[in-house]
Amino acid sequence: MYLYLAKKNCLVCDQQERYLWAMGLPYERVDVEDRPELARGFELPAVIINGVALVQGRFSEEDLARVLGRG
Repeated sequence: MYLYLAKKNCLVCDQQERYLWAMGLPYERVDVEDRPELARGFELPAVIINGVALVQGRFSEEDLARVLGRG
């Protein structure tokens, strides 16, 4: 399962989360205001697996697809 680290009330975070939905990626959204320890060392928003960021900051659907080997 992937973690999607995001901020509450963040339009960029919400927009980029749609990329995860569109790809059918199994993930859990974590609002970093509730779990700030998870965000240390990452630029937000970020898609994390096993403690490693696949993409972080502003990323496109194409960026996500590329790191997942789908594009």
